[in-house]
Amino acid sequence: MVLHKVARRSEIQENKGKEVKIENARIAVFYTKGKYYAIDALCRHQDGSLAPGRVDGEIVECPLHSWHYNVRTGELLDYVKGVKLTTYEVIIKGNDLYLDV
Repeated sequence: MVLHKVARRSEIQENKGKEVKIENARIAVFYTKGKYYAIDALCRHQDGSLAPGRVDGEIVECPLHSWHYNVRTGELLDYVKGVKLTTYEVIIKGNDLYLDV
């Protein structure tokens, strides 16, 4: 297990996301309904970042073409069956957020 500090808790507001880079990975970290989630940041449609997307509960909408992903499971909810983004465990230590990558 390799933990990477990615943000302070105060940096990610309710129903918002933040993109971080760890080595070659682009990861979007979201805060919604009192929990933090992390998934691959790039939409499988045209590689747009999901981090600035609209968040409603566990669903984030890609700001480019409105594809919808579940931030808990990484699953694409429309258009193409079987597409799933990698999810990452978010670990909270004090006021800091870490990802297990």
